Amino acid sequence: MLFVDGMNGVINHNETVQWLYTLTGSLSRLVVKTSLKLLIVFVEYSESNSPRLINAVNTVDGQRGTHTHTHTHTHTHTHTLAALPDQDSFYDVTDSLEQLGMETIIHKHMNYKGTEPDLRAQFTIYEVTTTATII
Repeated sequence: MLFVDGMNGVINHNETVQWLYTLTGSLSRLVVKTSLKLLIVFVEYSESNSPRLINAVNTVDGQRGTHTHTHTHTHTHTHTLAALPDQDSFYDVTDSLEQLGMETIIHKHMNYKGTEPDLRAQFTIYEVTTTATII
């Protein structure tokens, strides 16, 4: 996946992106962390990959019968939001996150002294981005 041929293979095979997304629900912290990093690499590789990730998430969550984006973590979403192609897609994702209690999650982690600086930065970006689009 880190080479062009591998990335093109993943881009053309959405089932691989779906599989990586399912791994974010693993009980193994290492598996979750690695799959999130790979999803971030995927989204950052090309702007057109964000809709592919959203499609994969919707497909997996639809098969599970869960609410869209339940298992996706904040890092992946922040990177996805930054690369969404249009405002409607942005609102679809942020509305889903808000319905899942994103505000409560952000508040909890921002008030916890042990929260990693990277995560704090992602929460700040999310808040600024969603607040700026509402105004």
